[in-house]
Amino acid sequence: MTLPFAVLESPQDLAEFYDNVLLPSFPATELVTKDEFLEACTQRFLHVIGAVEDGKIIAGAVGTVPTHEGVMMLLYLALQPGLRGAGIGGRLVDCAVAKWCDEFSPTMILAEVEHPTYHPSSDDHGDPAARMRFYAKHGGRILDIPYFQPAIRDGEPPVPALMLVTLWVAPEAFIDEDTIIAWPLRAALRREIVDTCPEGFGPAIAVAESVAGDAVRLWQPTDIDRVPVGLFDPSEYHAHV
Repeated sequence: MTLPFAVLESPQDLAEFYDNVLLPSFPATELVTKDEFLEACTQRFLHVIGAVEDGKIIAGAVGTVPTHEGVMMLLYLALQPGLRGAGIGGRLVDCAVAKWCDEFSPTMILAEVEHPTYHPSSDDHGDPAARMRFYAKHGGRILDIPYFQPAIRDGEPPVPALMLVTLWVAPEAFIDEDTIIAWPLRAALRREIVDTCPEGFGPAIAVAESVAGDAVRLWQPTDIDRVPVGLFDPSEYHAHV
C-alpha cells in the first residue's frame, strides 16, 4: 500500500485526525483533550504528519518541537482501528523522523513506550510488547531512566512504568556505542517531570538522579529486564499533591 504523507496544519485536518485516529487509540490518561491538542498545534508546539487514503486521514505521528537542548518527543503514533500490521506505521515513523531531522536538526528524537510487564495488551490500545518490537526494528534502544509519563490532565496522576526509546540520536551526542550525553535529557526531564510533580515525589527524584551524571546508558530491547522502571501507586502521587 502506497500512501501520501503530509504535514497536518489546518484545524479541520487536525480535528479529523484527533477524532478518528487519536481518540480511539489511547486511554484518556495518556491523551490530551481535543482543545489542548488543537491549541498546541496552532501555537506550533506540536508537529503532526498524517497518512492519507482516499482523502481521509488514517494515521499520524505527533511530535513535540525540539527543546532548547534539541530533544524531540514522538508523543503519539497512531493508526485507525484495524490498520495495524499493514506496514503503515513503519513507513510513517520513518517519514516523520526524516522530516523532523531535516526541518529541526534535533539532538535526539525519543518515543514513550509502555513497559509490557506492567501494561497489558488490549484490543483498543494495542500490545506494548508488539510496540516495543516495532521500535526495535527501527533501531530503537531504551534509555536507562526510570521514566513515567507526566500527568496529562488536571486531577489525573502520572502514568507509571513507561520507557523512553530512541528513534534518532545525532552522532555528536554519542559518548560511545552504548552511552549518550546526559545534559539535554537532564534539562528536558527537569521541566517535563521534576518541575511538574509535587516536591519530594520519589519517582521524580529517581528520574532526576538517573540523568545527573555525564552519560546515560542505552539498552537493547532484549535487555528490557535491566531497564529501571518508574513504578508507583497513584495514591502515592496524590499524597504529595
